[in-house]
Amino acid sequence: GVAPLLGRIRYLQNRITGLLPNASIIQSPADALSRYRHDALALAILLYTFGTPLFGLVFYFIALVAGMIVSRQRNELAVLRSRGATVGQIIGIYLLEGAGIGLLALALGAATAHGVARWMGHTTSFLTFGSKAQFSTHLGWNSLRFGLVAVLASLLTSVGPAIRAARYTIVTYKQEQARTLQKPLWQRAYLDLVLLLPALYGYYVLQERGTISILGDSTVTDSPFGNPLLFLIPTLFIFALSLIFIRLLPVVMRLLAWLGERGNGVVPVLALRHLARSTGSYTGPLLLLILTLSLAVFTASMASTLNAHLLDQAYYESGGDVRLVEMGENTGRTSPPAANRPQTPENQNDQAAAEQLPGPKWRFLPVEDHLLIPGVRAATRVGVYSMSELASRQRMDVIGVDRATLPLAAHFRPDYAARPLAALMNELALHRDGLLVERRTMAAQGWRVGDTLRAKLILGDHPEVAFKIVGTLNYFPTIYPEDGPFVVANLTYLHEQAGETYPYEVWLAVDDGVAADEVADAARGLGFQVVRVQDAQSQIERVQQEPARQGVYGLLSVGFLAATVLTMLGYLIYSYVSFQRRFIQLGVLRAIGLSVRQMGGFLALEQLAVIVTGLVGGTLLGVLTTRIFIPFLQVQTGAHPLTPPFVVQIAWGDVAIVCVVFGLVLVGAVAILRALLRRMNLFRAIKMGEIS
Repeated sequence: GVAPLLGRIRYLQNRITGLLPNASIIQSPADALSRYRHDALALAILLYTFGTPLFGLVFYFIALVAGMIVSRQRNELAVLRSRGATVGQIIGIYLLEGAGIGLLALALGAATAHGVARWMGHTTSFLTFGSKAQFSTHLGWNSLRFGLVAVLASLLTSVGPAIRAARYTIVTYKQEQARTLQKPLWQRAYLDLVLLLPALYGYYVLQERGTISILGDSTVTDSPFGNPLLFLIPTLFIFALSLIFIRLLPVVMRLLAWLGERGNGVVPVLALRHLARSTGSYTGPLLLLILTLSLAVFTASMASTLNAHLLDQAYYESGGDVRLVEMGENTGRTSPPAANRPQTPENQNDQAAAEQLPGPKWRFLPVEDHLLIPGVRAATRVGVYSMSELASRQRMDVIGVDRATLPLAAHFRPDYAARPLAALMNELALHRDGLLVERRTMAAQGWRVGDTLRAKLILGDHPEVAFKIVGTLNYFPTIYPEDGPFVVANLTYLHEQAGETYPYEVWLAVDDGVAADEVADAARGLGFQVVRVQDAQSQIERVQQEPARQGVYGLLSVGFLAATVLTMLGYLIYSYVSFQRRFIQLGVLRAIGLSVRQMGGFLALEQLAVIVTGLVGGTLLGVLTTRIFIPFLQVQTGAHPLTPPFVVQIAWGDVAIVCVVFGLVLVGAVAILRALLRRMNLFRAIKMGEIS
C-alpha cells in the first residue's frame, strides 16, 4: 500500500540525513504518493457522503420488509410468548435467520463486487456507461470489513420490528389491536418539520454564500462533485417534504373518498374508503416509492444539467466542433498584425516597413477548401479584432463573421440572443455595415437599434468606420463578456474598410468520430498554415474521465438501480402481505356478493391510487428540489465563472422511464392479486379465522 511505502521512504530519508548531513534526495516519489493519498482520501469521503442517501434507502427497505414480515407473524409471536417463550429466545431466532441471510448476501456481494466496481469505472454520466477507462480492482480485508459492518447494520435494522413484537402476549396483542391506532412516533414528535429546518438553513447559506464546503476550499474550486453537501442538503429537503406529504396524505384520501361517494359504483367507494381509513398500512411502501422517485428525478436532472453545461462550456470555448487558428502567407512582414500580437517597438517598425510594400500583405487559400477534408461538413471564418468607439472612446472587441456560413458551423445556444442566430445573420445580410451589439453594452451606452455608430478599427491604417446597429445579443462563442464589451459585424466589410484581408480563425462542423488532429493535419496538407487546434470533444472526454465525476456518477447510477429494484420488490411484497392480512375482510366481501371481477377492480384501484400518488408526489418533489438547488451547482471560480450561463434541465426522459417501470410493477401486482383472489377458499376465509 501507499502508507507503508511512504513510511519506508521517510525512514530512508532519515537514515541518509543521519549518515550524510549534507546529502539530499533529488528525486523521490514521496510528494506524488502524498498527493495521491490525499486525493484518494478526499474521493473516499466524497463517495461515502454521496452514498449516504442510497444507504438510507437500502436500510429503510430492509426495515420495511422486516416490519411487514413480522407484522404477518405477530399472532404467532404472541402465541409463543403466551406459551413461555422469552423475548431473548424470539430475538435469537430472528438473529440466527438474519445472520444466515446476511452471510450469504456477503458472499454473493463479494463475488459481484469486482464487476460492479468496473462498471462504475465506465460511467460517463448518470445511468450512462461507455468510458474506456481501465483500472484494477482488489478485494481486501478493508472491503470485507465494510461488508461485515453492512451485514451487522442490516441485521440490527431487520431485528428491530421483532424486538417490538416480542413484547406482546396474545392478550396484550389483541388489546393493542382493539385500540385506536396511534400516529407514528415521527409524526407525534414532528420529525418532518424538525428535519425541514436544517434543509432550509442549508438553502439560506447556499443562497448567501453560493456554496458550502466540508472538505476544504481545495476540493470545491473546479468541480461541483467536490462539495457533497450540494447533494446532501437537497436529499434532506426531499426526505423532510416526503414526510410532510405523508402527514397530509390522510386529508387528501378523505377528500377523494368523499368525492368517490358522489359517484356510481361500489368499487371506487370501497377502495377510496379503505385508503382513507387505513393510511398507516401503506405509508411505508408509499414513502419508499416517493423517496426513490424524487431522488431519481433530482439525480437525473443534476446529471442532465451538468452534462449539458459541460457541452455548452466546451463548445462555447471552441466555437464549433473544431477551431483552427490559421495564418495566411505574410508577404511583407514577419510578425502578425497589431490585432493579434502585442504592440512592441519591433512590431511597429515591421508594420511601418510593410506598409511601404505594394500589393496585399496577406494571402489566404479559400476557406471553402476545408470542405475537401473528409468528415468536414461546414466551415466558416471568424476574425477577432479591436475597435474604439469615437463618441465614448469605449474600446471593444469586434468579431467579424461570414453571415452565410456561421449558422452551419457554430454552436449557438438559443439564449445567447433574444432572436435566432439565422435572423441576426439575415440582418447582417441586409446591411453590409450592420452591427450586433452586446445587450449590456447597449444599455450602458444608451444605444438603440437603428443608431449609427462610428468607430476606429485597430487594424491596418486604423480607419474610421461607420456601422448601423441592427440587433443585440447576450453572448457569442469564444468571447466572454467578463473580458469587456464586444460587437459582431460582417467580416468582409471589416476587411474592406481595413484595405485588405487579415488573419482569422476557421470554425468547422465535423462528423462524429472525426479527430481534430486528423483534420488539422489534412488542412496542413492542403496548404493551410494551422498554428493552433482546439476541439470540444477532447475537452469533454477529459472531464468525463475525472475520478471524482466517474466515482460519483457510478455510485449514483448503481445505487439508483439497486434502490429501484428494491422499491419494486418492496411494493410487490407489500401487495402480497396486505392481501394475506386482509384475507378475512376480502372473504366477507366475496361472501356478501362481490364478484371476482369487482374485487379485482377494488384491489387494482387501491394499487393504482397508491402508485399514482407515489409517482405524482415523487415527481413533484424531485422537480421542486431540482429547481431550487441545482442552480447552486455552477462553480463560481475561474476567469469566466458565469459564461455560458447555467441552464437547469429536468430529465423528463428518465422520469418517463421510471414511470413506465412502476407501471409494470402495478400490472404485476394486480396480476398477482387476481391470481390470489381466484385461488381464495371462501369457507376457509370465513371459518378458519386469522392466518396472519
